[in-house]
Amino acid sequence: MDIRHRVPAPAGVRAARDLLARLRPWPAALLWALRTAPARRRLRAAVPGLRRVTFGATRLYGSTVTGYTAADAVETDLERVCSLLEELGVPYFLVPADHGHSAPRQVVGVEETYRDAVLARAAHRLAGTCGYVGAVGPDGAVTTAVLWADGRLPRALGRAAVLRTGTVRLGPCGQVLTGLEAGCDIEFWRPGREFGADPSWLTVPGGRLPDVFGPALVAPRRNPVSEVLPPAARRPAAVTRRRRSVPTFEPFAEPGIDEVCFPVDAVYTWVDGDDPALAAKRRAHRALSGGLIAPRETGASRYTSHDELRYALRSLEMYAGFVRRVYLVTDSQVPAWLDPDAEGLTVVDHREILPPDALPVFNSHAIESRLHHIPGLSEHYLYFNDDVFINRPVAAEHFFHGNGIARIPLSPLKLGVGAPHPLEPAPNSAGKNAREVVRRFHGRYPTHKSLHTPHPQLLSVMREMEDLGIAELERTSYSRFRSVADVAPASTLHHHWAIATGRAVPADYRFRYVQLGTPDMRRRLARLAAGEDVDFFCLNDVDTTEAARPGARSALQGFLEQKYPFPSRFEAAPRPVTPLTAARPPRPEPQLRD
Repeated sequence: MDIRHRVPAPAGVRAARDLLARLRPWPAALLWALRTAPARRRLRAAVPGLRRVTFGATRLYGSTVTGYTAADAVETDLERVCSLLEELGVPYFLVPADHGHSAPRQVVGVEETYRDAVLARAAHRLAGTCGYVGAVGPDGAVTTAVLWADGRLPRALGRAAVLRTGTVRLGPCGQVLTGLEAGCDIEFWRPGREFGADPSWLTVPGGRLPDVFGPALVAPRRNPVSEVLPPAARRPAAVTRRRRSVPTFEPFAEPGIDEVCFPVDAVYTWVDGDDPALAAKRRAHRALSGGLIAPRETGASRYTSHDELRYALRSLEMYAGFVRRVYLVTDSQVPAWLDPDAEGLTVVDHREILPPDALPVFNSHAIESRLHHIPGLSEHYLYFNDDVFINRPVAAEHFFHGNGIARIPLSPLKLGVGAPHPLEPAPNSAGKNAREVVRRFHGRYPTHKSLHTPHPQLLSVMREMEDLGIAELERTSYSRFRSVADVAPASTLHHHWAIATGRAVPADYRFRYVQLGTPDMRRRLARLAAGEDVDFFCLNDVDTTEAARPGARSALQGFLEQKYPFPSRFEAAPRPVTPLTAARPPRPEPQLRD
């Protein structure tokens, strides 16, 4: 082996190489900007409201939108490509894609022989828009991108095996909602006979089957099903999307083994601690409680509303289009801005799920212990606190495997050992009690807490534990305030019971925790606003001091309004807080679940 491959370069040399790699695209980008300046001036004159945006050395334009969801953006980008190809009469097919933590995109396959016609037609049709086209590298990222309005494409785009086309969408303050990570990909597939050797990205047999590989269509990169499509496999099929039916081939139309095909609901719990009636109830009952827990666990901060629920629901609609129905669990009240009759929303009062002699309740553990009594709730559901937000597009597969097994967000933080203590965080004491339950029934010893993320739940697990008459779980249902005797039903207890019985597995959740009123709060919010690489975040108000509360509220409101600028379908015109004084008639239990 060459000694240069065995001796690492000095740090200074590596830094210089990295700097050169970062600077390399800039000269070409500046030359391209000079060359395309007249075309871009014409575009700005023809399309008002465009804003300049930059992605590294790439300079594009973005269009300000009046509403946005990731699901709608995906469908719009796909529709644009499909319409273009159909106008041209070019046959195409939908290619399955596995994006992991990247933005959801649809992928369309076209035979290489149609490349020039597709590019010419797209350049003509999209010349008067701010749409972009980019070459996609092996890692799925765009390496070079220009506007269709720029005119003739750079050579790198003209021969790229994978192109991405889309629109940079901007919010009302110029914030980027979709950039180069979104759009629709066009793959140019070639006959196997044109390859001198097997491409490095093949995960299926290639040239060793010459009679199959030669006439087959071969993908320019990997996909979840097969990079080689022999003639016998190219039987026409179609995939039904939200707006259209898209042609494909039979192997690409089948659901994958780990694809979630069952319904998933979402459950939120909410309380308006500033409601005078509720505050009076809380004070009266707290005076009667034993107070056997730290004051921060029952203090005002725990019940204070910063309007988080409004933005949590916006984040759900923007980034989790797979959710079938949202259930909002409240204590005889709804937010002034909420439309309780909104499509896909059901408001559930505590009286519908908790025993009458357990009310009123001010303990989230008690409420969690009875969520599975919500009429119509699906077997698979997500439990959200109202201070948990979705940061970018996610799929049902983030939370469940295709066979129904839940993916559990275990924390690196541990419960600790020893007896529950009034001064330790409530999740620790409740987790220790849940651990004793799991150990008693399953002989397993849970050690880890759970992250403050959406919690995947299995209704059958909660019903099974209730049917067993577990004393700790029943006691928690009647625990008005948090107590060191509680269990954590929706986190430690549910998660470890499900793992112990083979119905869940630990999973990786990309997550950020922000505690309000702390010195690093603004720094953490700024990182999230800049597009931090996480799927979820929690903005937790544990025990914010009275002096820090106005500043924390101001910073929180500004951040959330910029992050989630568009009202969701759950919002209505402002009105006074609506008490739910009359008990609702019981809803009939559905006969079928899932």
